[in-house]
Amino acid sequence: MFKFYLSSTQLFCLIFGLIALLVAIITHQNKCYRLSLLALCLSAFGIFSFAALLDPFINLWDERFHALVAKNMMDRPFKPMLYADPVVDMAYDRWDRYHVWLHKQPLFLWQITLSFTLFGISEYALRLPSVLMGVGLVLVTYRCANLMLNREVAFLTAILLLSSSYYISLISGRQVLEHNDFAFLFYISLSLWAWLEYYYSGHKKWVYWIGIFAGGAILCKWLVGLLVYLAWGVSKLYDRKLHPKHYLDLIKALFITLLLAVPWQIYGFIYFPEVAKMVYRHNLLHFSTVLEGHNGSFWYHLYHVNRLYGLFALLLVVPSFTLFYQELKDRKLFTSLFTAVLVVYLFFSFARTKMPSFTIVVSMIIFIAFAVLFNRILKKISNYLNKPSIYKIAVTIFLMAWVVWEVDLELLQNTHTTRRADNYYTRGLTYNKDVFESLNLPSKTVLFNVYHHVEAMFYTPYVAYGFIPSEKQYKSLKHLKRPIALVQPLPDSLPEYLQNDTSILIIEEPLQMVKIK
Repeated sequence: MFKFYLSSTQLFCLIFGLIALLVAIITHQNKCYRLSLLALCLSAFGIFSFAALLDPFINLWDERFHALVAKNMMDRPFKPMLYADPVVDMAYDRWDRYHVWLHKQPLFLWQITLSFTLFGISEYALRLPSVLMGVGLVLVTYRCANLMLNREVAFLTAILLLSSSYYISLISGRQVLEHNDFAFLFYISLSLWAWLEYYYSGHKKWVYWIGIFAGGAILCKWLVGLLVYLAWGVSKLYDRKLHPKHYLDLIKALFITLLLAVPWQIYGFIYFPEVAKMVYRHNLLHFSTVLEGHNGSFWYHLYHVNRLYGLFALLLVVPSFTLFYQELKDRKLFTSLFTAVLVVYLFFSFARTKMPSFTIVVSMIIFIAFAVLFNRILKKISNYLNKPSIYKIAVTIFLMAWVVWEVDLELLQNTHTTRRADNYYTRGLTYNKDVFESLNLPSKTVLFNVYHHVEAMFYTPYVAYGFIPSEKQYKSLKHLKRPIALVQPLPDSLPEYLQNDTSILIIEEPLQMVKIK
């Protein structure tokens, strides 16, 4: 018998999302399109809030780093810091132990900081910007599909998006690079939407929005944020328009993008030159070097298509884009969008460092292509049945079953709850969080021997390190009159200068060493 291990709040959000989805399907079938779109957005908010509530702790890679830096930016928004109080003399020379943390661009961190400021520091507040961006993606994707094709494809695209298990894993913070990748996807999708509005209407106001959204994308995760200009440039070349005057709007938008994105880069080099040099040197290595074990073959991203888009997705790519080509009827626009998808996959296939989320920046286009295939199948079924009332009921049941299947409660409970006794990841991080939140130490205490020191700094007001201090570090802290605490050290692991100091606080509660799962 299936048993729920989810909390009442989690179940409420999920049920709310499913009820809103049912309303969206029924109202769409009855041509109440505005009400249907509103219900779709409410459904996305419910399902994505459910995702954001799955883990009652911050995840290891890389959510804990993003959470801590965003927390520290509440006091100094223009100085992103991992160690807000670098009191111990050590080399803060790697991205996972920087004092000033320029490892990622700041926009998604500012969003989290704003959420913390408005709603308090919590895991849900950490993930709320991703929830809201997820709702925004539903709106934007619906609009893009409707502009290019029709409401039926737009509606199906939105359903594919809001039920995406990969999006759920990103919003929950469990997937590597979570909120950073999701924000990157969001702003790139916004820039493509603004370009499509410009493409169809010709209104100059969209030029400014293209520039703004592309600038936002760069300020999330660097130069792939310029993707919209690739699609735009291809559309110009398709028309064989080579004279510079035909590129004035593109150049204007690009100027706005650079106006938004470049100042932060200059600011970093002026105020934090050494860290900035290390960060940019590290970023350049992604293409030529396998970093931190993130390797894979040239076909890595093709192998991951099923993971990103669902079972059998790889087999459906060719028929989906073939039908997309036929249905769109605008060869220039299809060529521009398909080129964007192809270039992204080729670029990251040639890059030596491989991570699954690198290619999701084009997922809006891919979801639309899948929805075209989906819609063609439903049309065939409708023609076969030739009974509208039965067809509506069948489609409603099928779409609801599809979303429930994609959300996969069985897998989510096994992954995110203590349902399974061997889920050491969830059990361990939940336990460690309880230990950190129970600490009541003197102000300005410095914690040592903390394996999960990043989480310790997020859940407590104390600075924390994962090692036992050297004699020099110990003497420096004593000179500064900073209290020292050690997390359950082994008796024979303490050097003599620490054993003889009775003022050192010993935290007896053991922490669990947790590895990413």
